[in-house]
Amino acid sequence: MNEIFNDTPNETPRRHFETIGSTNEAARNWARDGAPQGAAVTAAAQSAGRGRRGRSWVSPPGKGVYLSIVWRPDSQSTPGRFTILAALAMARVVQQISDKPANFKWPNDVLLNNCKIGGVLCEAEWKDGRIDFVIVGIGLNVQHESNDLPERPIFPASSLHLESGRDYEIEAVTQVCLEALKVLWDAYVRGEWPALKSEFEARCTGINELVQVATETEKYYGIARGIDEDGNLLIATSEGLRCVVAGDVSYDI
Repeated sequence: MNEIFNDTPNETPRRHFETIGSTNEAARNWARDGAPQGAAVTAAAQSAGRGRRGRSWVSPPGKGVYLSIVWRPDSQSTPGRFTILAALAMARVVQQISDKPANFKWPNDVLLNNCKIGGVLCEAEWKDGRIDFVIVGIGLNVQHESNDLPERPIFPASSLHLESGRDYEIEAVTQVCLEALKVLWDAYVRGEWPALKSEFEARCTGINELVQVATETEKYYGIARGIDEDGNLLIATSEGLRCVVAGDVSYDI
């Protein structure tokens, strides 16, 4: 894995690798060994990066931010909230450094100019019936060219570079990401979840529009009405309000 540096005194603990299988896996192992709140794992490249529902995440060397962070929430928190918080942090980062408004596709896609440039993968580990820690995985396409990216039928894959016409330094963007994640975590701890939830809903593509929901067992249609207190998507259907905890949501149908 070729670890480049380890914990830095007086700063958020961080481990960086030139190449790693998955930053989420490394962060999980570190968390099990006692990594503190906010500890981060970054990599210049991933050989087994993954997204939601087991999908692969393309992680070519020196092109993007590949980051996983350890969050240790209180016993009242629910896993769905952390995907919302992390996606909101990434949208703020994109808007800050590109001067272009960013939004989301629920629950974890970060969009710029209706193109997917980032994603979030949160994985919780439980102990004695409560969340012990959450690994928040971030993938942000920064310097990718078109031939670095996979084809996507909806919300085509793109990068900050392609959408803004600018060049970015990966470490500088990583630092902005780490700071944004800290800001969102601190706001959450201060009890600002209702305001953060509202900000996410205001930026979320498809709210108050007809959508299709596909789960492992069924497919149905309805109007997306927002997210609930746990970060799940609320869909108004002909049979009443339904809550989407996990599934694929399609717009413009």
